[in-house]
Amino acid sequence: MTAKVSLADIITISNFDPLKKMLKSTDENTLVIFDVDHVLIMPTDEYTLNRHPYRKELWQEIERRISKEEWKKLYGITASKAQWRIVEPSILHIFTELKERHIPTMALSSIYTGKFGNIESIENWRVKQLHDLGFDFSILTPIKIDLYIKELEENDGIPTLKSGVMLTAQVDKGKILEHVLRHANYHPKRIIFVDDQLKNLESLEKLSDKLKIKFDGLHYTAVSEMSLPVINKQTEKLRFQILEQSHQWLSHKEMAERNLIATE
Repeated sequence: MTAKVSLADIITISNFDPLKKMLKSTDENTLVIFDVDHVLIMPTDEYTLNRHPYRKELWQEIERRISKEEWKKLYGITASKAQWRIVEPSILHIFTELKERHIPTMALSSIYTGKFGNIESIENWRVKQLHDLGFDFSILTPIKIDLYIKELEENDGIPTLKSGVMLTAQVDKGKILEHVLRHANYHPKRIIFVDDQLKNLESLEKLSDKLKIKFDGLHYTAVSEMSLPVINKQTEKLRFQILEQSHQWLSHKEMAERNLIATE
């Protein structure tokens, strides 16, 4: 019996240097895909909800108490108020190279879609956010259409392809990518995928094996290795109470102006 030959490989990286080396062997038959949150961009320490265990706990407590619609409103408030930054500035040089060499490139994010509170369209908000920080996938994507995958709609929105950014609305990433590739009749010979979640890499690994596409997965751990944000628990608890009760997500400066900063 002939042994099955794997076309897939996943490695762990803590910076983009291995990706730079890998890109030297790419051509126009390669599709490079980036996850967004905690790979390309992330909220600043003041606004991140899930990097500090105590903030994450406060957010989950609110989520358990309120309706889905009310949670969407609060999510929209926190997301629109947050300040975002590029995780690793060197990625902008990589994007310049991808553009100059005409390497097909897309984004693949698990983020929700549709209206969330004061954000009318998460997909439009995300595309603009990426563009403002220097990531214009509309130029790099090989698939020049927008797509709303209504047949895969679940509780967190309709999976969407917008300006080269795939937003899965929490649906499995491999399932969404397969749908997009088949719909567009696009068949890359190689996929390079960067994500901070191993389960997403394994999902695309299975898809690539199914479609007989060479797969290189990069498990990007830079954010998980960063120091936790420094917080004051009393201040954060009050911050979340104000969010739930008054629908305001106050910055630390705004908290200080209202004499709401606690001291421990």
